[in-house]
Amino acid sequence: MSKKVPLTDREFYLFSYAVISMNWDPLLLWLLFNAHRKLNHRAPVVVPNDGNRLKLFHDLAHFMAVRRVDGNNPSQWFPFNETVVQRLNDSEYNPGRRVRVGKFYFPHGCYGFRECPNCGKLTVYLGDEWSIYSKTLFPPMILPSLSFYHPRSEEEKKAYQNGIRDAIQCVHCGQITQSHHTAMVMQTQLKEQHPPFLEEIQRDMKVAIEHAKHIVLLGYSLPEDDFLYRTILSARKKDGLVKCSIVNFQEGFPDKWLYRQEWEKYKPKAPLKSLCDRVGNIFGKENVRLYGAGVPAVFLRHGCASEKKVKQLLEWGS
Repeated sequence: MSKKVPLTDREFYLFSYAVISMNWDPLLLWLLFNAHRKLNHRAPVVVPNDGNRLKLFHDLAHFMAVRRVDGNNPSQWFPFNETVVQRLNDSEYNPGRRVRVGKFYFPHGCYGFRECPNCGKLTVYLGDEWSIYSKTLFPPMILPSLSFYHPRSEEEKKAYQNGIRDAIQCVHCGQITQSHHTAMVMQTQLKEQHPPFLEEIQRDMKVAIEHAKHIVLLGYSLPEDDFLYRTILSARKKDGLVKCSIVNFQEGFPDKWLYRQEWEKYKPKAPLKSLCDRVGNIFGKENVRLYGAGVPAVFLRHGCASEKKVKQLLEWGS
């Protein structure tokens, strides 16, 4: 950032990218949570002309509580949102740290979401240990053999002993929640009504897409029947030039980005060919590139994470 902007300005405190997870699992969020935690606990990055440490967090687009990962009871931890960030970054105060946040959206909900049937508030479950290899990341299942779960309160222990193997206590009011209290939008429409916080997340996500200059489809196939997101992307295209990067996998594709339909000489098969055609019809084929060696190869060089390759992924068209 070349020009000086106030630390309370979105141009400073918002990441230059946002993540939209079309999956229900929290794996990508968990990897980013751990990466930020590691960075925040390392040697401090100091904000120039301010003197305070800079730390990175996520904004989940709804004021929700996360069940504290490293606690001994079902207590809550609240992720940062823009209200908190603006207060911490206010130049009239010296809190010892300044903050930047990135938007992370679950427009379809998440396995870790539990909507309390009593108080109606949302809790996010992310397991019991800070580790990318956490065995408890996913909430307890109905079948105990599928879970690595340890009750944290007398109420959870009692529910577990009474056969409610998927019990998680609400961190707000103490009510026991179960798997059927998981808030998700399913393509089968088994749940006809969705809680308002999912609509709030979707609306915030739509605004993020409307301002995007580069859209990365990381393993997302933009299905034929996904009219909502095709409509949103098509509407974004009408507002100006937008670049789109496709990351997918087909055997035989090289470890490099292919521009301006270079991928055609590798003879992509369905469904990759139909995906390229759909995206090309929306954004214009000249504004689409393809990486066909898939994930995690798009991030790796010689088997290790590569900062250069991550920049190649994110910065096209910037």
